[in-house]
Amino acid sequence: MQIIASIFASIVGVFSTLSMIVLLAAGLANAKPGQVQQGKWMMLGLLILQVAVLAGAIVLMVKQKPWPAAAVGISPLAVVIVLLVILVKIEW
Repeated sequence: MQIIASIFASIVGVFSTLSMIVLLAAGLANAKPGQVQQGKWMMLGLLILQVAVLAGAIVLMVKQKPWPAAAVGISPLAVVIVLLVILVKIEW
């Protein structure tokens, strides 16, 4: 049951990252060149974060530490929420 929780947390993290990438891509449709570059960097950063998080969660699952793996796996959700709040606050 604990492994299932960590797998589910990792899936939630992946979906939150993909959702934020889609939102950023949609927001860049009519953006200025500077904003397009910022958006590309944000998307790249989210992608790198997600790959690192998945690797960390898998390593923790292999070492039989499912609850820390769940915490690591769902951490991109917190990053996405914070990024979304910041972007809404600055009206980006």
